[in-house]
Amino acid sequence: MGDPAYLDRNAGLPHMGASGTGPRLMLHQDVDAIMACADVAALAEMKAYARSYFAMSGLIVIATGGAAVAAATRRTSWAAGAIGLAVVSGLGVIEARRRARQWEAAVDARLAVLKR
Repeated sequence: MGDPAYLDRNAGLPHMGASGTGPRLMLHQDVDAIMACADVAALAEMKAYARSYFAMSGLIVIATGGAAVAAATRRTSWAAGAIGLAVVSGLGVIEARRRARQWEAAVDARLAVLKR
């Protein structure tokens, strides 16, 4: 993942982090910066960036498919390894989405305030 587009708007929004393992942990200063932002387009881009972390779930699908193929061809050690990879990938996606949801919730709260 590259740098998020919302940072280009210079709206004072914090950097969520650009990592395959998910956004960084959110601090109260981050919430304060989000709640102070009046640029709806930048907030929308930030929310979209947070939602993009679900794309990490593709590895779960690939590993599960690999496990099915390995099991069908009676390669049990390959199937077990692929299942292990799918489980670890699933846990990674859960953590990335948990962190990303915190960022999304702050953006949603700000957008709700601006909508009033």
